[in-house]
Amino acid sequence: MSNSSGSPPHGRNTHLYKQAGRLQAAAEKTRAAELAEKARLAEKARITQQAQWSMVDRKAEWDTAGRAKAAQVRMDSKFFDRMWNQLKPGSQKIVKAITIGGLAVVGIPLVITALMHVGDPSKYFDDRSTWNEMLEDLKISAWDVWITYFSEVAPYWMGHASETVQRYLRFELIGMFDELGRIATEISGTLTTLAWDIVDYNTSLVDLVTSYGPILLALVPFSGTLVGKTLLVAAGFGFLKLLWGLVKEFIGKIKSLDLKLETLGHKMFELRGLFNVGDNKLHLKPVGYDPNLWVPVTKEN
Repeated sequence: MSNSSGSPPHGRNTHLYKQAGRLQAAAEKTRAAELAEKARLAEKARITQQAQWSMVDRKAEWDTAGRAKAAQVRMDSKFFDRMWNQLKPGSQKIVKAITIGGLAVVGIPLVITALMHVGDPSKYFDDRSTWNEMLEDLKISAWDVWITYFSEVAPYWMGHASETVQRYLRFELIGMFDELGRIATEISGTLTTLAWDIVDYNTSLVDLVTSYGPILLALVPFSGTLVGKTLLVAAGFGFLKLLWGLVKEFIGKIKSLDLKLETLGHKMFELRGLFNVGDNKLHLKPVGYDPNLWVPVTKEN
């Protein structure tokens, strides 16, 4: 309200004008604080909702991993024993026949070598399952770190430290978790291949021994004649040639898988060092050095 000259009123009216101005400034400040609080709560809700959506996706991934683990083939615990019970008497017949045929010097060491490469695949299937379980735990650990920061830290804290941790989390740590996951997946796949290669070798060896054993034994009674001896030697050579091819192929597969596992082991060792995080890696200053290191979101600027 002004007087007829257009100048502001004096006395009591002046006091009322000042009081109204202070009330208006306080109201505007309150509205600004309310808007800031609403914005903070909205951002927190957005982050929480995003985390929940991501958690749904991750839960689906865990369920898929769980179903894959449940669907893993497990060997019958008695399978290896039954196979060995077939292989041992058959190989004894082979040794007897090639000895009579005059091939003991070459044949017996080769048969022994072939038997030494027979293995129990169940151990490697179990190791495969262990790595798959570790892979599942690894994914859960990575998600725990992610959701803890973006639900418990980011909505409430800002500043240099929070920004540094967020950059490290987004661009380094999660990437290292992913790389560990890839290594674990490769190791699991390699162990699966190794187990099935052993199964293939074992069954091929059993098939070869059980097929040639009766043939060689059938020729033994005729080894006293030139024709019978010739047939026995020819059959013995044929068997040893196939046996050597089987052993050679299996050794090549094992060598390749062993080199792959060794390479994966080196990669995992390198990643192990990267996970050792300290102040020097994050370049964080000591507490108290920087007043803006950790700043509450609600702090007034």
